[in-house]
Amino acid sequence: MTLRLTERRRRLAYAAATGVGAGSLVVWAYFWVNLVRGNLQGPDFVSFYSAARLYVLKGGSAVYDLALQKQFELQVIPQPPDRFVVLPYFHPPYYTLLIAPLAALSYRQAYYAMTAFNVLLAAALIVLLVRNSLSIHGRGAIVAAAMIAGFFPLFVTVLQGQSDLVVLVPLAAAYTAWAKGRHGWAGVFSALALAKPQLLLLIPVLFVARRAWRALAGFVGVVAALGLVSAVGFGLSAVVNYLGLVGAWAIGGKLPTSGQLVYTDTAAYSLRNILEAIPGAGKYVALIVLVLLLVLAALSLSWRPDKPRLDFAVAVAASLVLSPHQNVHDLALMVIPGFALADLALAGQLRSPRAAAVVLAIAYIAINMTLAINLWSAALGALLVAAYLTFERMSVKPDPIPLGELTWSGPRPRRVIVLPAYKAAKTLNEVVGDIPQGHADRILLVDDASADATVSVATALSLDVIRHQRNLGYGGNQKTCYSQALKMGADVVVMLHPDGQYDPAIIPNLCRVIENGEADIVLGSRWLGIDPAKAGMPWWKRIGNRFLTSAENRVLGLNLSEYHTGYRAYSRRFLEAIPFLENSNDFVFDTQVLIQAAAFRFRIGEVPAIGKYHEDASSISFSTSTVYGLKTLAALARYVSHRAGFTCRWLTPASDAGKQALAVGQVAHHS
Repeated sequence: MTLRLTERRRRLAYAAATGVGAGSLVVWAYFWVNLVRGNLQGPDFVSFYSAARLYVLKGGSAVYDLALQKQFELQVIPQPPDRFVVLPYFHPPYYTLLIAPLAALSYRQAYYAMTAFNVLLAAALIVLLVRNSLSIHGRGAIVAAAMIAGFFPLFVTVLQGQSDLVVLVPLAAAYTAWAKGRHGWAGVFSALALAKPQLLLLIPVLFVARRAWRALAGFVGVVAALGLVSAVGFGLSAVVNYLGLVGAWAIGGKLPTSGQLVYTDTAAYSLRNILEAIPGAGKYVALIVLVLLLVLAALSLSWRPDKPRLDFAVAVAASLVLSPHQNVHDLALMVIPGFALADLALAGQLRSPRAAAVVLAIAYIAINMTLAINLWSAALGALLVAAYLTFERMSVKPDPIPLGELTWSGPRPRRVIVLPAYKAAKTLNEVVGDIPQGHADRILLVDDASADATVSVATALSLDVIRHQRNLGYGGNQKTCYSQALKMGADVVVMLHPDGQYDPAIIPNLCRVIENGEADIVLGSRWLGIDPAKAGMPWWKRIGNRFLTSAENRVLGLNLSEYHTGYRAYSRRFLEAIPFLENSNDFVFDTQVLIQAAAFRFRIGEVPAIGKYHEDASSISFSTSTVYGLKTLAALARYVSHRAGFTCRWLTPASDAGKQALAVGQVAHHS
């Protein structure tokens, strides 16, 4: 019954999506027919046609002369000078060579030819994406074709005779080549998509960040070839003039004036326009903000996720929304990020496929409703897709570090129990007595410069003892514990608080999970046992624990019941792999260890544990807990920034913790 219901819902969703796409296509076709019945004064194509005629009649040096552009456009569509707003042409010279044959036709004939060419490109785009998808086949291919065909920016591209499809098709080819690991071809096709270079700023950055040198070589080679063709066909001065126009538009948002000629694009929607609307901000402030955001996006590409399609889609979406200038028809490039999002969601390769579907639906409607609402709906739709893609990319787990087989130093795993102690004289005897007999090969106590008789009691119990000459903190104590346990030949290390807060009886359960190969780190979770409230945990600790655990699960992509337990067991290979000596010396050490486990993709297990809250059990105060909570959030933020390219030492998987002398050797001694 459930399967039938799911299939029925899927069919309804497919039918609704197909209907929206096909219905939109019918509406756009109606608009186009009404336009071509008139005098064709509206489309931007007039600037393309005029540029083609300029090149044929006046040569390449005249193409980027704004005054001549105005003169030729008036010849194509005469109208009163006071009503005339020039549509500047500043596409690359090689694109002018591509459209130069249109000058042999009348304006209307040339517009029809460009329309037919764009329709063919749109069909090629759909076939290219669908044939190379992971999961969109059969009915899904029909839905995708309808949605793409009915996408408003694609219609605007065809209606205006714009060049976005000339960009989009080779860019889609680059996307599919990149997804298949054919990096050289990805670079070649990306360079062929540079008819609008301001929309693809992060593509070459992606190649550099991912060290895809074949892609970069292909990209640079094709760009050099296109530059050579442009210089030969136009002359070097015309190429320099073109670069000057592009720079002036990108920086100032307005082209230079020539007599009464001033161009201001009233249809611009870009993020830069939004930033300029903020009180106190100007065009240069907006440009600086965009540059900073582009730098952050570029840095984020240096992290290596395991989904190249998502990687490329993020680069396209971020380039588009962070471009210093773009128009509604430029949003046609959102076809690639949108298609990638849908494809990965259906393939089960996204963290939140349902959320991805909602984002796509909202963005599609917002962009397609631009005429009914305003241009800002298109801007918000594009930003929503870009933001969600970034979220998904940042939630992709990094490459795991290589691990050897789980082996033991002897015929069975060697277990070492470590007790990070501070003023534990009153409870130590009971805790050690409750450790199940035969389940500990060595018991190590590290005393953090206690003022009581902790060391004396531990010595009387025949424990291995290390005493710090000065207090190093909870994290500093654990560094000594784990370093020495590795030196003792431990295969499994169990951390047990000597204050009696945790029941030693579950030590066999903790060790068993590791020894069976089920996990490399095991937590004794108080939320899997008796209700912590009934066990006596203060209410403010419960609230803080739940909030922080939820935040950590969200950021790290895990589903643990608790992060803030001090009852843990580790495998030897885990402690040898993580750089725990780089961690903090205070309580946030435990949080950093779990972040390291998630970052390096170690398996984490949990077993039920019961916490005890009594007078002699150590407990941090409300104020200390608050500071700990803030440090935990800071550690999560550091993890996110590390994955965005800002390298963090304690998240770099290179540790010789078990091969060096104790880091605390100068402040500790054995007893």
